[in-house]
Amino acid sequence: MSKRMDQLLEKQKKLLEKKQQAEAEEKAVQKQIKELTRSERTHRLCNRGGYLEKLLETLGAPELTDEEVFGYLDYALNTPYAKKALENLLETKRMAAAKAEGTEAGESTD
Repeated sequence: MSKRMDQLLEKQKKLLEKKQQAEAEEKAVQKQIKELTRSERTHRLCNRGGYLEKLLETLGAPELTDEEVFGYLDYALNTPYAKKALENLLETKRMAAAKAEGTEAGESTD
């Protein structure tokens, strides 16, 4: 083979190695993202579950079964008042996020 062909084949080999390294690194990053997402979800579930147990204890109902708690939550969260309160909370969050986004983009809020 010619010297030029050898050079091109060597370059191809190096590029293939870089590609494989990049793919391995991407796979590792994806794994870290998945682990972090799972960890954040677990933390959120524990916080919310703990708070719910605290509230149930405060209400004098710590002995309720899971099914009874789920039924109570379904009832409580599906009242018109609860739905409206959630709507208002979400709208407030959306407006704050939009305002922050506009501010970050350098737009004037005047």
